[in-house]
Amino acid sequence: MTNEIPLKIEILSEADDDRLRITSAKEIEFIMDFIAEKGTRVALYYGDANDFVLTTLLGADDTGLWLEQSTSASVNKCIAESSKLVFVSSHFQAKVQFTAAHASSEWYRGYPAFFLPLPDTLYRLQRREYFRLMTPVANPLRCVIGAGKKSAVKRPREFIIMDISCGGVGLTCTETDTELTPGASYPDCQIDLQGLGTIKGTIEVKNLVSLTSESGLTQRRAGCEFKNLDGASVILLQRYITYVQRVMAKTE
Repeated sequence: MTNEIPLKIEILSEADDDRLRITSAKEIEFIMDFIAEKGTRVALYYGDANDFVLTTLLGADDTGLWLEQSTSASVNKCIAESSKLVFVSSHFQAKVQFTAAHASSEWYRGYPAFFLPLPDTLYRLQRREYFRLMTPVANPLRCVIGAGKKSAVKRPREFIIMDISCGGVGLTCTETDTELTPGASYPDCQIDLQGLGTIKGTIEVKNLVSLTSESGLTQRRAGCEFKNLDGASVILLQRYITYVQRVMAKTE
């Protein structure tokens, strides 16, 4: 069982704003639609952001989203008159949050609802623990570590990525591979996100673990951390993770 995400408003710094912001309308619509489909809890803050109501996201499309109204007429009146609303929910164990200026009262499939336009910006917050995505076995990502004066590898090397997050990657290497060393940093790394773009940066190996498959084959997993990954690369990674999650959700 997964722990529920506390639905409290997150105060963002300027660095967070660049790193955590999603502006793709398709990605935002997908996340909203997923929250509606799974029935994930939503907290809608109103007034001076001191008051909130727990509600349900009834549906979403490319124009906006519909939230179930409260059973309290006075609360609904306050929400309708509020000039600032903050939507807080969760998506794959990450808090999602955005701000809206107004909610209009509408009916949605027989339910009294508040309509909010699709936001231009959505924040997906994973500060301490990044969601780690297991890459598809049939078509895994690959990390290419370049060789050079500052690199610990003698020639360019390509490693299959077992899992990936905005915090780092897990690389598969052979048991006899000695070029990946815990504590060592490897600049000039490239990961092709299969049509979505390529990220470049530095990784640091944090640990090496031996894994034995059912067939008896022994490999090692190198747990690596991204060092100072820029905002553009983080957005590309989030886009790739969201894309794979969308594909996985359709096949479930």
